[in-house]
Amino acid sequence: MKKILLSLIFANLIGVLVLTAQSTSQGMNYQAVARDASGQIIANLPISLKISLVSKNGSQAEYFSETHQVQTDNNGLFKIIIGEGKDASGKLSEVPWSKDQVWLNIALDTKGGKNYNLVSSAKLLSVPYAFHAATASQIVEGATAIDLPIEKNQSIYWTTGGNTNTRPATHFMGTRDNQDVVFKTNNTTRVILTKGGQMQVKSGVSGADSDPASYPITVQGSRQGIYIMVNESRDNDNNFVTFADPNGIWGRIEGQTIPELEASSEYQTQVALFTLQAISLAAQVIAFGAEAIGLAASGLGAAAAVGAAANAIALGIEAASLATEWATWESDLKANIGVTYESGAGDYAEWLERKKDERDLHYGEIVGVQGGFVSLNTTGVDHYMVVSKRPIVLGNVPQPEKEQNFEKVAFMGQVPVKVVGAVAVGDYIIPSGNNDGLGVAIHPADMKLGDYAKIVGVAWQAAKEAPINYVNVAVGINTNDLTRKVDELNQKVESILAYLEGKAPLQTDGSVLNAAATAKPQTTFSKLYSDEEFDQMIDNNADFLTQMYAEAKVQLIKQGYDANKNPKMFEMLDNPLPFIKEVRRNPAYITQWAMVDQKIKSKK
Repeated sequence: MKKILLSLIFANLIGVLVLTAQSTSQGMNYQAVARDASGQIIANLPISLKISLVSKNGSQAEYFSETHQVQTDNNGLFKIIIGEGKDASGKLSEVPWSKDQVWLNIALDTKGGKNYNLVSSAKLLSVPYAFHAATASQIVEGATAIDLPIEKNQSIYWTTGGNTNTRPATHFMGTRDNQDVVFKTNNTTRVILTKGGQMQVKSGVSGADSDPASYPITVQGSRQGIYIMVNESRDNDNNFVTFADPNGIWGRIEGQTIPELEASSEYQTQVALFTLQAISLAAQVIAFGAEAIGLAASGLGAAAAVGAAANAIALGIEAASLATEWATWESDLKANIGVTYESGAGDYAEWLERKKDERDLHYGEIVGVQGGFVSLNTTGVDHYMVVSKRPIVLGNVPQPEKEQNFEKVAFMGQVPVKVVGAVAVGDYIIPSGNNDGLGVAIHPADMKLGDYAKIVGVAWQAAKEAPINYVNVAVGINTNDLTRKVDELNQKVESILAYLEGKAPLQTDGSVLNAAATAKPQTTFSKLYSDEEFDQMIDNNADFLTQMYAEAKVQLIKQGYDANKNPKMFEMLDNPLPFIKEVRRNPAYITQWAMVDQKIKSKK
């Protein structure tokens, strides 16, 4: 028996199959050229064909088969309509085009149609979907399969019942002509996928904020919520989330990078304060020097020298420990850098406008509020408040172009406050009085009458002795109105007692009010020594200071601390005296030096 081949003459090298349109019966036109094994055309001969539509997923399943008796022409060409053959098995209309990948098998016999030999087996690509379109629920309207162009390996239909055997790389819904994709419900645009890739959701839902159905987008069905990743840097020029209404942008969640952190005034101020904390050990140095001088005058100079040396080493180790704390603080701060909004915040704040010519304020600084404007001035103001770090609720948001003139000021809750010196839980925090943004802690038993009106809040966290601490303080406890009345009554009582004792005439109500407003004893924090007097004390203890800071440097090197990480600090350790004198004259640290002077005075 001759080996017979089918040479297919149309695209796909299989044949052309289309829906028949002449009758109500279903079928696919198929035409090909028959050739023998040597490639010679089989012309003008009768041949028998067996057509089968099968699946090759797992074990082969035959969905439909039939036979055809055809006559080739002079060119070996024959034509058939699949679906109109004889001895059919199965129904063409029941072939699962959308659920399975269908293969077309062609078997041929030139000896009467009893011994068929398989000569071709090819996977149908776009044709089965076009054929299936005659019966499937269709998304497109109007046109039939033969009216629409079909991209190779793609379908022009997505069925309402779902699709199978899809390949994401080639089977997709979308555009290829640089146009947007629009989704509608009830003939109203709901979602637009722009040609640039932006998704726009346009919803008409409305209702109570407690009803999930009131929101255009809901996310449900996972342990996690929404994951947001920006392609660019997380710096504060890029927002993770932006909040707006028709009048403009009103809020945002933004990130922060390490370079931005290091460039911020808060970071630079904190670094300077760590340096000052190391310098403040000079108070103990001077105190030990005073004790040594006293011992020497008593004839115990050798013992004093030994003790001074021991103290120098001890303080050097303490200075090294401080530097390690500094490094740990910096490392933790950079490791925990994140976005500017945190739900763990504990205060309610509002944006308040700074007074004209006032510098940018830092979180934790105590400010005075007068007429709704804030500044570092705390003399003769209406309220004493604190600049918030990251409030959980922030109101009175200004327009973006005006935000640089405003500060977040805590009204109620817990907020970190910059406090000089040691703090005990329950201490009152009041302004230092030096208009430097710093607070001081006063034990309730040590409060003076004039201090009560200045209460910023109550410390809910203890802190050790230091030039500056960030202390958790409860704010929003307003005692000013009550204390004004107490001051007035107290002044009246004092006036009456003075009159009864014959020491002073009885004051009128007006003079009592004036006295209550002006004659209040208050706690003050100012330098007890002039800068020149302090310089002399430093010079008198020069050897001791040099030894202490040299020991600190030794300890840091032993711990493997890299001097290149903070050259300014190592410069101070190598030559401490000029550095200390320079910082002594910095007006930003009056309150800290007041504390240093108090320590020196208490030791003398």
